[in-house]
Amino acid sequence: MRKRKKGKKRSLWPISISFRILLFVAAAALGLSYISIYINPVDSVIPLFFGLYFIPIVFLNIIILVIALIRRRSVAWVTFLMLIPSILFADLFVKFGKPNEGEKGNALNICTYNVGLFAQESGISRLDQLNRVARYIGEERPSIVCFQEFYAKDTSVIRDLFHQYPYIQWHFFRYSDGGMFGNLTISKFPIVSGDKITFKGSTNLCIFSDIDFFGKMIRIYNTHLESHSISFTTLVKRMSNSQKVSEEILNVHERVASAFKKRGKQVDSIAVHMSKSEYPAIICGDFNDTPMSYTYHILMKGMKDSFRESGRGFSATYSYLWPMLRIDYILYPETFWSMSHITQKVPYSDHYPVFSGIIIP
Repeated sequence: MRKRKKGKKRSLWPISISFRILLFVAAAALGLSYISIYINPVDSVIPLFFGLYFIPIVFLNIIILVIALIRRRSVAWVTFLMLIPSILFADLFVKFGKPNEGEKGNALNICTYNVGLFAQESGISRLDQLNRVARYIGEERPSIVCFQEFYAKDTSVIRDLFHQYPYIQWHFFRYSDGGMFGNLTISKFPIVSGDKITFKGSTNLCIFSDIDFFGKMIRIYNTHLESHSISFTTLVKRMSNSQKVSEEILNVHERVASAFKKRGKQVDSIAVHMSKSEYPAIICGDFNDTPMSYTYHILMKGMKDSFRESGRGFSATYSYLWPMLRIDYILYPETFWSMSHITQKVPYSDHYPVFSGIIIP
């Protein structure tokens, strides 16, 4: 009987060792995700993948911690200690409570919305989708709307559809079918001046508008940073039709790494431009990056995040893999404060529109 017990103990050794290895690897991955926000992807992209997968890595460590505690493993403290800092990042993804009020001032209701070229719903033409979005915006009535991936076959329809917004600024590129696409900012307040920040070899861009808001000049940056050049649905289809899944994953990660590097250069150029602005700036748009990223960390310097200040519930702005991906943002100066942040789950794009009421003292 004793020999059998020894044999049973020995048979558990491979499982025990494998579990310890998994525990330490998962803890290390979580540690890398924490520091990824400080690393410029131009220098190294490897840590940024861990930031991209932050939520799955956290959940993996929680599962490992539960198993370790149930089995009374002494190494459970390693996972426990590594999970503690994740509490500091929790409000990047989920938020509860009421906003902290600041000085009294005028409310600026702003919306950022990547409309995906109006091509996300099958069976609906781009023009019909544009009309649906225009009606939706008319019903919501924000003061300023920043559109990304806005498409128009004929740009003259913009003023007709958004007639309640007399001030308009855009920078468009020529689309393959002869139409135009790019960033569009529409405003109920006067756009006194504006310009663009373009990026070499990319149709992603940032436009900025200097707006006269009750006699105070505010600069609005409408931003669309480099995407990963492949959608989640496209990835699933390619992997399901491929006999070599590992090759598909490697190929996708190479493209994501390239996007990380481009985005790193783009966000640095925008940050430099913002630092030279003579006006307080609000930056919003599709950053194509999660809050656990170098992009978010750089643009948040001296700024507040409308979701972290006044949001409720989950923060996701991208319809696929909801509620994991928040890639659309509204950031504003620390002297301002937001009384509301709402992400509306409407079906007009693969992104959801983000609204925020910002109080400007």
